[in-house]
Amino acid sequence: MVTAYKAWRFFQDRIVGYAAAVVLLGVTVLTVVEIFRRYLLGQTFHWSQDAVTYFIVAATFIYFGTCQAQRTHLAVTILPEWLRRSGRVKLGLAVQATGSLLGFLFVVAVVWWGYPAADRALRLERMTESMIIPLWPFMYSLLVGFGVMGVTLLFQLYRDVMRLAGSDPFPWEPQHLEMEL
Repeated sequence: MVTAYKAWRFFQDRIVGYAAAVVLLGVTVLTVVEIFRRYLLGQTFHWSQDAVTYFIVAATFIYFGTCQAQRTHLAVTILPEWLRRSGRVKLGLAVQATGSLLGFLFVVAVVWWGYPAADRALRLERMTESMIIPLWPFMYSLLVGFGVMGVTLLFQLYRDVMRLAGSDPFPWEPQHLEMEL
């Protein structure tokens, strides 16, 4: 499991994370070019606003899993932290594990019900408002982002359960909550 997790984190941090960064860099360059074209040349690409908007959203979707790996994606820690500070560390870990499980189930539901919508957009050739850029790649990027986050949540659920059992399978990883058993 340790080897699988290290391989997953490498893929997630080095491939997926950098892919999202490259998309954001490309969008930034397009935005600067459009500023130059609009204010100095008086021209624009009529599809650029759609491209910037949808590619920023797609890069954000793709980066979901990387944020989750660091447990910074929508982390609500008040209850587990309160339990830890009041000496109920195991209960805090159980709440954290429950959060990982519920997060995973939510991600599975989004992918399960989102796939038909993305597939329909592909089959119907739905386009963005500019009518030049197809919509389906952005819908699939949401599903891919949630899929990556789902795998990460499974690893985190495994870690949470193992920590409840008294061992940490990934001790080099920072803790979401500094709960020492």
